Amino acid sequence: MENINEHVSKNITLLRKENKWTQQDLADKLNYSDKTISKWERGESTPDIEMLCKVAEIFNVDLDYLVTEHTENDIKKHQNDSQIRIRNILILIMMCVAVYLIAAIIFVYATLRDPNNAKRFWVTFLMAVPICALISNLYARRMHKWLMRLISVSIFVWTIIASVYCGSLTLGQNNFWLLFLIGIPIQAAICLFFFWRKTF
Repeated sequence: MENINEHVSKNITLLRKENKWTQQDLADKLNYSDKTISKWERGESTPDIEMLCKVAEIFNVDLDYLVTEHTENDIKKHQNDSQIRIRNILILIMMCVAVYLIAAIIFVYATLRDPNNAKRFWVTFLMAVPICALISNLYARRMHKWLMRLISVSIFVWTIIASVYCGSLTLGQNNFWLLFLIGIPIQAAICLFFFWRKTF
């Protein structure tokens, strides 16, 4: 137990300093006094389990991370990894926004040329969804998030089918709904593939 208390106090101190926070800054985030934070860091007292969870959440680490020993370099590496994840998510969002911006430009340009085009070119917004799904899949693959990959590939397949179907409706074709029947075995194959890869 003494080692755990020691690890907690050391980790809180290192994480706080890595974030360039004062004891008062951390105290304000936790709604505690800076004296309490000081006691934690000196090892004179240890936060209860509920407060440890809150501390872990603030520092973007799990509970196990707080109660095990880490060097200063470990803390820096973890913080850098967290910053990279946040940066990648922001890049992903910006890329998806850019895709929708391009779709909006195409729609507006086509509609300005001929107002009747609005009935056909609204599908460009639907076509933007599978492109965003592909971008999300690339991010998930890089970050080794299998569930996100499964979801993004599924969204890609179904929105491609939906786009073709909606496009066919604008051309007056009504029998393309049969494409959705093809999507069912494709979806089953995708699920089996990802669960097989996760298991084996």
